[in-house]
Amino acid sequence: MREFFVVLKFEFLNFFKNKAFIISTAILAAMIIIGLSFPTIKNAFFGVEKTKEGTAIEEQEDLGTFGYIDSTDGKIDINTLKQNFPAGKLKEFTSKEDLESEVNKGNIEAGFILEDTLKYKNIIKNNEMMGSGEGMFEDAIIETYRIKEFENLGINYNEVQGLIRPEIQSETVVLGKDSANNFLYTNILVFGLYFVILMYGQLIASGVASEKSNRAMEVLVTSTDSKNLIFGKVIAGALAGFAQFFTIIALGMITYQLNREAWDNSLDFLFKIPADILLNFALFGILGYLFYAFIYGALGALVSRTEDISASATPITIIFIGVFFIAMTGMQNTEGILLKVASFVPFSSFMAMFVRVSMGSVKLWEVILSLGILFISTILIGILASKIYRMGTLRYGNPVKLKDALKSLKED
Repeated sequence: MREFFVVLKFEFLNFFKNKAFIISTAILAAMIIIGLSFPTIKNAFFGVEKTKEGTAIEEQEDLGTFGYIDSTDGKIDINTLKQNFPAGKLKEFTSKEDLESEVNKGNIEAGFILEDTLKYKNIIKNNEMMGSGEGMFEDAIIETYRIKEFENLGINYNEVQGLIRPEIQSETVVLGKDSANNFLYTNILVFGLYFVILMYGQLIASGVASEKSNRAMEVLVTSTDSKNLIFGKVIAGALAGFAQFFTIIALGMITYQLNREAWDNSLDFLFKIPADILLNFALFGILGYLFYAFIYGALGALVSRTEDISASATPITIIFIGVFFIAMTGMQNTEGILLKVASFVPFSSFMAMFVRVSMGSVKLWEVILSLGILFISTILIGILASKIYRMGTLRYGNPVKLKDALKSLKED
């Protein structure tokens, strides 16, 4: 046990000397701090003015200018049209050529030629995927038409507007999980877990391969149990990875609290994740990390050069990316059969079951069974990895294929 803790301490401190670890932590921290501080920065330099009472109000955003030509001979009330067009300002043009020229130059967002009360042409530069205000212009035309026709009938439009657009009051009663509200933080946690496993798996594999290349591993393997080495490396990586992850989360929480007013408390839900969700994330996340870290450690022992790691780890990396996509698509339908099956397979259960717990309805026995399978599988993978680790570190030359390594272990 003493040897295990010596390896654990040594490997853990090595992560904090690794440039990739330090740089990635600094970049992520900077992104979180800048991202959560953006509304405050924006308000400070661009969008806030003071009222007479001294309270800060945000200036109205300029949504752009749209051109129009009125060819209806007064059939449309332009002032009413402008009042009901929320996409931006409407600027009048007298000729089609001028309107098209301004659209082509990008000086205005789009142009509209009014030909009749309910007929117009839309002038745009490129037919983009994003709308050019056409839908809102149509709504403004319809609203203008209604107002005028009701006036012609001697009816006050404001009095009947409630009949045309009645205000519906509804309340949603959620009997299970509120998947819509839980989607964002589930997405962030799953992506964070994906990033941690992929990054630290590669770091562990690289560390094993580099030690093997300088023959230092020969001394270590022959002087201590290989289980101490592989378990020490993997658990040290787990501690470093989750230290980095929770440091980023803590910085995010502190930064958000400092900028909470600028966000108008709109992200409160993101930093009030239920305790049971966090507990499940911690349990499944740690076991999932250890499961893959043992595999990456074993793969690192099968190569003699760090350059060969990518090729050696490609199959397991493809599986891991596939698991990530299953979890991400499963967020759209937590009752899907693929996500349910994946929540009991060790390669994917750490993500799939967490998604189901966070966004769907899962029975307690399912969670316990999935966690038990993953726990036992992780221990077995760890033992297998230690044997591959011991055998692989004493072999040099061309990379050893995983199937050949397993065959050699079976023969021994």
